[in-house]
Amino acid sequence: MGLDPAALWGTSEGGAVSILFAATYPDRVGLLSLFGTAARFSQDLPDFPWGFTPTEVQSQLCAIEDDWGGGALAELFYGQAAEVPGMRELFGRLQRSVSSPSMAKLWWQAFMATDVRAVLGSIRVPTLVLARPGDQLVPLESSAALAATIPNAQFRLLPPGPHTPFDIIDDLAREVLDFFTGESGAPADERVLKTVLFTDIVSSTEKLSTMGDTAWRHQLNGHDSVVDNLLLRYGGTRAKHTGDGVFALFDAPTKAARCALQLVPALAALNIAIRAGIHTGECERRGQEWSGMAVHIGARIGALADAGEVFASRTVRDLTAGSGLTFESLGPQQLKGLPEQIEIYRVSAA
Repeated sequence: MGLDPAALWGTSEGGAVSILFAATYPDRVGLLSLFGTAARFSQDLPDFPWGFTPTEVQSQLCAIEDDWGGGALAELFYGQAAEVPGMRELFGRLQRSVSSPSMAKLWWQAFMATDVRAVLGSIRVPTLVLARPGDQLVPLESSAALAATIPNAQFRLLPPGPHTPFDIIDDLAREVLDFFTGESGAPADERVLKTVLFTDIVSSTEKLSTMGDTAWRHQLNGHDSVVDNLLLRYGGTRAKHTGDGVFALFDAPTKAARCALQLVPALAALNIAIRAGIHTGECERRGQEWSGMAVHIGARIGALADAGEVFASRTVRDLTAGSGLTFESLGPQQLKGLPEQIEIYRVSAA
């Protein structure tokens, strides 16, 4: 459309969305500013000791169920100001206007399950992270860790106070506008964040031997037609044929997972059993070829699966929180060519 790259601002749970967008579409984002946000909002020991404990999250969910519409969790957002006469009532009115208690619980669960740590190193745009001491929803330490992990990000403190910035609007606006209107000399980078999907026809050699070339070619044509239709539906792009499977790229891990889960029964109807592997990470394009560690990991994950199974990395699970997909942990697995084990999950629809 000929538009200049956008200056993107994200706060609270919107920070994770902004981070993922900036990593996935570096050509569409020129600057990224984040306030009152983190890579995740609940603890994940030992690597992420900040945020809410599982017990605290459960208590918050109970509070939402019991008092949504009456100002539930007001102290997390407003701090001491939650005790100002009329504040809880006002917050309760806002709650009633946006969702039901059951929907609010689902939102909070997704909020607490959000984890974008795996993509922080893929951010290639100038980034400013703002935080304020005293934020009870997003600890200062988790915002500092966010800034430390994003390459070349700036980290600045605002005056102390609660999560909501109504009392420091002028300070917040000044910092963001100064950053957005200043000069930036960050180099462009051709690497982009992608979700890779590898599929493989199970026992393809045996099928070819049994069916013969002509019948096998006819079955492959049916396979390709189904794959192309589902890639189109879910916004995937075929990167290459892998002989008896497909390597495809997606901008969103949820779309890749749902596409894979649809491919399994659709191809089974043609008497074609497949396995699939999904991973999200940095990929590099060289001409028409895609390369990078993420590509290798996706292929290795797919090789672990049996007929009819869709396997994914923990990165995919973390980036699809709230999608309704189910992830069954298979524990840490050693992938060929990788020095460390990574946790693998079996994916299914809810």
